[in-house]
Amino acid sequence: MSTRIRETIESHHCFCEVLPYYIIAENRPLEGAVSVRRVQAGFDLDIYGVKAIHQPDPPAEYWLVYTKLKEIVDAVRHENKHACFIDLIPFGSTTVLDTKNHLQPMAMLRIRVAHNGDIHEPAGAAEQQAIQAIEVQLSNLGITAGRSRA
Repeated sequence: MSTRIRETIESHHCFCEVLPYYIIAENRPLEGAVSVRRVQAGFDLDIYGVKAIHQPDPPAEYWLVYTKLKEIVDAVRHENKHACFIDLIPFGSTTVLDTKNHLQPMAMLRIRVAHNGDIHEPAGAAEQQAIQAIEVQLSNLGITAGRSRA
């Protein structure tokens, strides 16, 4: 199965982008003004792959990659001892248009790593460690970081 995963990742030129994940925290005291602040609660790892034009939406290959990424997420969550929230979010029927590559249609999966505690607290070491562990696993699969694609 790992050979098929690598072939699928290579044929769809998969890559990932790491973006901050923010929440809006409001403080509404009984007396006084409402205060609002933006808190970086974690990170989103968005994984993209080139979509073939004449494939069902989503194609079987999408779910093959999803299953492998789910294994990675579960393993990192276990290693991390549930110190942070880690989830894999499918966007199976969504098409993303790559504005840097002539509106090439792309499929997307998202791995969200977020702070597990008080929403007013920012992401910290546990989230950083989880991101690093996931990035190593993605690299081992052949998913490149950033927009450096062939």
